[in-house]
Amino acid sequence: MNFETYQPVVTPVPPVIPVDVREVQIIQASQAASAAFEKLSATALFEVDTVTDTQKRILAIFRWYFLAAYCTRMLSGATHRLDHLTMQVGMDVYSAVGMILSRDEIEYSRNLIEKMPDSAADARMKAIGARGHKAGWIAANQYKQGRGMPLEIKVALSGALAAVDRLN
Repeated sequence: MNFETYQPVVTPVPPVIPVDVREVQIIQASQAASAAFEKLSATALFEVDTVTDTQKRILAIFRWYFLAAYCTRMLSGATHRLDHLTMQVGMDVYSAVGMILSRDEIEYSRNLIEKMPDSAADARMKAIGARGHKAGWIAANQYKQGRGMPLEIKVALSGALAAVDRLN
């Protein structure tokens, strides 16, 4: 109750989306995020055999953040990366990312993200990987607007992997 007007407070109810429609949205977000990350990977032109351990960790962090941000933008009405989301949207995003990554890849990425950094290099590595969130958000926003992915986003993964040289 609003004590100034003595009127009951009416909170808007979020729209109910049928389960089958939401499942289609999750699949579409997953496919779009996967295709967008493949574009970044193709632009990065890295050989799996020549990737260092630090680059693998940065790649895992970057990929998780990119895919999660991309799917969040596709599955929510959020207009800003830091908007609060409902638990259901969070579960939908996790489901969409789970369609792209294996359970082991998800656990590996989450462990890297949640681990407290032991050194300045570890903290820097996490910060470099976290660039994937902004890249994913912008890429999804461009996709929703029917535009192509800007060059700055296409080379974001290349820049993150190249930043390993500056860690030491």
